[in-house]
Amino acid sequence: MNNGVLEQLAQFACEWIPEKAAFAVAADGQYIHLDQRGLDIPLAAGHPVIPGDIAHQVMKTGRRAEDRLSFPDQNTSYYGIGYPVEIGTLPGAVIVLLPEERKKAAPIRYLTGRNDDDWVPVSVSRITHIESADKKTWFYADGEEFASTRTLKQLEAELPASFLRVHRSYLINTDFISRIRKDDFTSGLLITTSDGSEIPVSQTHAPTLRKVLGF
Repeated sequence: MNNGVLEQLAQFACEWIPEKAAFAVAADGQYIHLDQRGLDIPLAAGHPVIPGDIAHQVMKTGRRAEDRLSFPDQNTSYYGIGYPVEIGTLPGAVIVLLPEERKKAAPIRYLTGRNDDDWVPVSVSRITHIESADKKTWFYADGEEFASTRTLKQLEAELPASFLRVHRSYLINTDFISRIRKDDFTSGLLITTSDGSEIPVSQTHAPTLRKVLGF
């Protein structure tokens, strides 16, 4: 592994990552560097990258990714932001880790959407799922469709933990999942909600869904 590249990444990270955020570097199926920076994160150089976690997502897709990380022996969860890098000739990832409580304020309770000519405040507990389509955001509640001015990315950070990203175009309220089955056409997963909507689950987000729902 190229130590010079690692040193450059570490120096760069120290300059732009917040003081109380840790960062890790992964490549070749394992973590190769970790700077705790005052946090107690149970990772170390040589620790394997787990399929489905944020480092795995970044190295597989070559794209920036965000996800929560939690460890069974700790009460604290972390919010991770991963960026693709090259370590020598290998695809790698730099992961910034922040304590979850620093990342999110209290979740929103209402989402206001447009229905025809009216703006309607809707309790998020009634929303089954949220969709991004045609450069617009739509959410669904009680069989009605509402247009929102927020993006999926914004809503993912603002909504309660019952909402889960399952696809680049969908957030779903897990309280309204009635069935999960294998999609015969894509070999992926397909969610059916209580209102009969069918939501695809991307391969990137399937491990998180399985972890959250325990299957």
